[in-house]
Amino acid sequence: MALVTSPIKQLATFTSQTAGLEKTLRLIQATSQVVGELSHDKGVARQWLTARDQLALGRRYFRLLDFYGCFERAHALTSSGSSSSRGMILRTMEMAEYTFLGLYLLLENLTILHDMNVHHVSWYRPLLTEANKFWFYALVLSITRATWELLFTSSSPRKSETEKGETRVADGRAKSALVQRIVIDACDLTLPGSFIGWVPVTGLQIGIAMVVSTLLAGHGVWVAQQR
Repeated sequence: MALVTSPIKQLATFTSQTAGLEKTLRLIQATSQVVGELSHDKGVARQWLTARDQLALGRRYFRLLDFYGCFERAHALTSSGSSSSRGMILRTMEMAEYTFLGLYLLLENLTILHDMNVHHVSWYRPLLTEANKFWFYALVLSITRATWELLFTSSSPRKSETEKGETRVADGRAKSALVQRIVIDACDLTLPGSFIGWVPVTGLQIGIAMVVSTLLAGHGVWVAQQR
């Protein structure tokens, strides 16, 4: 008989691992932004937005060396994958995506002492603007790649009925994952887009989009960690 794990135990398991803890902090950060933007009391709004800023800074410690993994992934893609024109296009987009994401993370790291109020620099805003442009490019490429796969990737028709049934289920799950990735990336696009002035959204809209993307991404992490 399978044991039923309590919600508290599940939450403890989720937050005891890096990915789960980061997503939890991100959700609290997004919620803080929404509450701060909705508050009519300036003092209360300032408190919530201060909490948002501190949570955003804390989350940056989790990704200090993530740029290395992005560059490693981009390098691996230069010598792997399909030789077909369609496969090469997808591989090139993915390689560019991880390169841009790595550049964003690397440049963002150079501003962390400024955000910690340890060492202020005059080039903080220009550098962070360029970093967010790279993040924006990476998200656009991710959305484009997922849309391409959703529209043009299909399975071979030469299969038995049983195999076709299993393939339809697998294809359905794959398509669902692609749609989810598009929604997550589209929501996250508001963050760098608003920072560099390319996406006209309010602080409240950014907060709501962040809540949506965090819940969707966090659910995948939750399911994986509870197995």
